[in-house]
Amino acid sequence: MIQHDYHHEHLLTLKPSSKYENCRFCDNKMKRQRFVYICNSQCGFGVCFKCALPELELNHPSHNHTLTFMPMIALHTCTACGMEGRKDFSYLCKTCLFWIHKSCACAPANLICKTHDNDHPLVLAYSLPEEYLSFGVSCNLCPEMVYPCYWLYYCAECRYFAHVHCALSAGESGKNKNRNDDEGDIEVSGLVHFPVSESEPYLLYRLIQQYAKKFSSSTDEKSGKADIISQCRNGHSLILFDAFTYKDAVERNNNDNMRCDGCVQPLISSPGPFYGCLDCNFFLHRVCAAELPREIQHASHPRYEFTRLTRCYETSTPFNFYTCGLCEKFGNGIFYSDESSGYLVDIGCAAIPSEIKHKSHKHTLHQLSGIAYKNCRGCGYHIQGRGFKCKICNYYIHIKCVLKPGTIKHRWDEHQLLLMFPPVKGHPHAFNCELCSNDINPNYWFYHCRKCDTSFHDICIDQDFGLNIKYGGIFKVDNLHKHSLELTGTRQNFICGKCGESRDLPYEWQPHLKCGSCKFCVCIMCIVTYCGSFRESKSSR
Repeated sequence: MIQHDYHHEHLLTLKPSSKYENCRFCDNKMKRQRFVYICNSQCGFGVCFKCALPELELNHPSHNHTLTFMPMIALHTCTACGMEGRKDFSYLCKTCLFWIHKSCACAPANLICKTHDNDHPLVLAYSLPEEYLSFGVSCNLCPEMVYPCYWLYYCAECRYFAHVHCALSAGESGKNKNRNDDEGDIEVSGLVHFPVSESEPYLLYRLIQQYAKKFSSSTDEKSGKADIISQCRNGHSLILFDAFTYKDAVERNNNDNMRCDGCVQPLISSPGPFYGCLDCNFFLHRVCAAELPREIQHASHPRYEFTRLTRCYETSTPFNFYTCGLCEKFGNGIFYSDESSGYLVDIGCAAIPSEIKHKSHKHTLHQLSGIAYKNCRGCGYHIQGRGFKCKICNYYIHIKCVLKPGTIKHRWDEHQLLLMFPPVKGHPHAFNCELCSNDINPNYWFYHCRKCDTSFHDICIDQDFGLNIKYGGIFKVDNLHKHSLELTGTRQNFICGKCGESRDLPYEWQPHLKCGSCKFCVCIMCIVTYCGSFRESKSSR
């Protein structure tokens, strides 16, 4: 039995810990310890062994002077973890202003954390190691930044970092309290999994199919099917292709990766027929040509919870470009718009479900509006408006980041490049972008080949600017050039043959018209001015 300074009225008795809850001072689970001190009376006062019999003086490797135990609840800011007001005793240096929680002082030098690979114990560091200062790091157990001056646990092999209190909590309980792990996440069957993988390249097309079917059963007249698109942009009638004539279309078009001009997704023969004009390289899935609703109700509008958006697709002019209000990408396919406000969304984004699963995160993500100044865990930039959020933990990502492909091909590497999510295991040294030669911030997503150890910023390799553009159409535009022109894209600099301006935008993907007979090129600004249109959405920010 002992007499404790904070419980003078009764003696405390050493007992097995199986039935007792949290320690009155450090708040740790007492049932995880073999023995604890409990009040003999019925008042319920109990403390863990360390709080009952603490070291009165402590020589800690983080500090040059001897630390003195302070038997009082700490209200200060801890020099170790940066937190204040925690329910814990503390240690004080009487020579200088060094004051740390008892739990921080007792933190082990190495920690096995169940949320990390058990083969790699986490190492306690008294400040962020210098090699990680250039980009800074975030805690892998909560979304908050790890400040360089405070203590942390980390694994250099995996670039895994955690606040001291997060790691200790996860190490003790098997799951971090702030993270909530799987608690509260009800798995919904049939959720769509992102990113789009090589094994499911037609995912977005199938979502558009399902979206069209949902509206086909509607009794609302305004949600009925829109007029069938029967001609290409050059005025030619479209031909119906099926599974038997699909190969002939591929051979004549000399292209085994033909794309739909409506949704800009790959054409496939197995789900059903499609329409096309082989002379103009113009194709439409049947669902895009004839089955999409005339109007939809969509919750993505920045000012209204649900707004009616009208389908728009013009074939009367060769080039009609826009930016989507959800993914902010440049496109030239089918979109839905609110004419009164100028807000528009492309058909692919409109069809994304409200709940998804993403490989970067273990919980279900929910599509929500009204997200303001939250950092996207994919790119690090603010989300302002609509995005995906985990309702269990503080995890947010842009819709445009959800749509990034899981694998991508680049001419500088013979293998598929994988989209990497932090923490990246087995790569302790820095990642350097092959294209721009700058170091890559490993706290955010990037593309990497493990076999060749080549890496790219997602913005450098991902043709993000042109993913919603259908290239390859052949057009004869008399007021631009005497020869036929092809719509294509490039990262190379060029001089526009119409305005004479040099288009010098390093690493940025630029749509332009190119002549197959000569070196004549036309920039996007001249395309819009002389033979097209451009609509910039009033963003959902």
